[in-house]
Amino acid sequence: MFSCAIVLGVIIIIANYTVQFNIASTPLTFGALTYPFSFLLLDILSEKYPKKEVIKVLTLGLLIAFYPSYLSATPNIALASIAAFCISQPLDITLFYMFKKYFPKLWWLRNTASSIIAQFVDTLLFFGIAFFGARAFGECIEMAMADYTIKALLIVANTPLFYLIAIKAKSLWKSIT
Repeated sequence: MFSCAIVLGVIIIIANYTVQFNIASTPLTFGALTYPFSFLLLDILSEKYPKKEVIKVLTLGLLIAFYPSYLSATPNIALASIAAFCISQPLDITLFYMFKKYFPKLWWLRNTASSIIAQFVDTLLFFGIAFFGARAFGECIEMAMADYTIKALLIVANTPLFYLIAIKAKSLWKSIT
């Protein structure tokens, strides 16, 4: 699980650094391309491990990413990232387990819906804090909308990866053992 926390920390660091840069002349940032993988990783772990273990990985990943993120990003971006992360990632995990409990056969729902909802919260918090006073309000809204659209598309695109790694591999291991 320690290696998963390191991977999570690296994803967060990369996302925090790359969110400072727009893609070409669009309102989209490079951070939107990397950050959804943190949700995918935690969803895969949530499929296999108890909630308490996944929260440990989340906490350790955040601790690993904290100082490098602070050094690689502006203070506003680092603060926004930490605040958004501390709220959205536990929300994702909580929703995932809730969907898993109430809809146990709908693996795609728990993966996709939990991440889409949590990423929406994350995006609102992040852009509300990161660029407050640094960019025009309209520009922040435009960036947040572009960012969230890409995140949502990547969440849907990651669904087959979730299936292969979390569902299919789980079935394979059960049949072997």
